Amino acid sequence: MADKINIKEKVLQVLKLSNHTYSELADHVGLTEKELDRQFADHTLEVRTLELISKALRIPLYSLFRDTTYEIKFDEELYYNVDIWGKEGVELRTTLKKDSQGNIAEGEIEKLRHELQEKEKLIREMESKLKKK
Repeated sequence: MADKINIKEKVLQVLKLSNHTYSELADHVGLTEKELDRQFADHTLEVRTLELISKALRIPLYSLFRDTTYEIKFDEELYYNVDIWGKEGVELRTTLKKDSQGNIAEGEIEKLRHELQEKEKLIREMESKLKKK
């Protein structure tokens, strides 16, 4: 019989590598450290909690269940990267695809323009709701 995968141990390793604490993680997922410990020990973590943990640690969810060591590459920027620990809260960053000459493709710029228009629309709607209050 194969050994059980120790998800908590993997989480602790990634927290250490990223200079964050177990307490910060527990707070982020909305549990106390004791509750999180119990869920790890009892293997009763909900999928949504596991998803929050994987996003907080910036690792794929499946990597928590691998038998082999998952190599974390903190120097690589992901297309969608959420910085939950930053002072500014959630911060989104985008890496643009480039062609062989290093130029940003027009399609990438158009995607960004569209995203920006959607964000501006959302801001206007939120401002309008605030003014009505």
